[in-house]
Amino acid sequence: MKKVVHDEKVLCLRRSVLKRGGLFQGLSMQVERYTRLLANEENLFFLPRSEAERDFRFKQWIPYVLITKGNEILRYRRGDGGGESRLHGMLSIGFGGHVTERDCDEHGGYMAGLLREVREETGLQTAPTSAVAAINDDSTEVGRVHFGIVHIMRLPDDAKVSRRSEISSPEFVSLAKSPKNLDAYESWSRLCLESKIIEKRCNLSAPLVCDVSI
Repeated sequence: MKKVVHDEKVLCLRRSVLKRGGLFQGLSMQVERYTRLLANEENLFFLPRSEAERDFRFKQWIPYVLITKGNEILRYRRGDGGGESRLHGMLSIGFGGHVTERDCDEHGGYMAGLLREVREETGLQTAPTSAVAAINDDSTEVGRVHFGIVHIMRLPDDAKVSRRSEISSPEFVSLAKSPKNLDAYESWSRLCLESKIIEKRCNLSAPLVCDVSI
């Protein structure tokens, strides 16, 4: 079971830094502009999560991984075991979460946090292809304190996904059918589906086979 520690320190940056880089609403395909911010350690710091969730001057930096297999995408419903109670019960196609101070102290930083979160939520140990977009939604209370980088992970046909307490009813669904009933999805997933980011930025016929050891 994934244990959520609400006062763990999580990776953040100031909203003012994002504004200088070009703060937007929705998805931005100019992902390199924002990964450069992430690469500059002067822009980053850690705050207790309980503080970061309440202070709109800061954004918590979130890796958001979309997992595909052929022409299908992995979808689930957020369970009660997840750390963000405001999203419980909503459909999602995004995996990942907060990058903690421990990720950076012991394991190498942002990518270590990304891989840890995906492993904890799905049991997978396959590396994502690349960052394909930045995502921001200031229209919701959750979105106002988070900023994400969207990654795509492509799996071979025989890949298996494990169940976790915070992940309810995981299933691969057709990309052509998943955009139906968008109101049932959390906002970041809805933005990704509406934009057709996967179809635009990913060769769905070429599975990723690069496994990593953690």
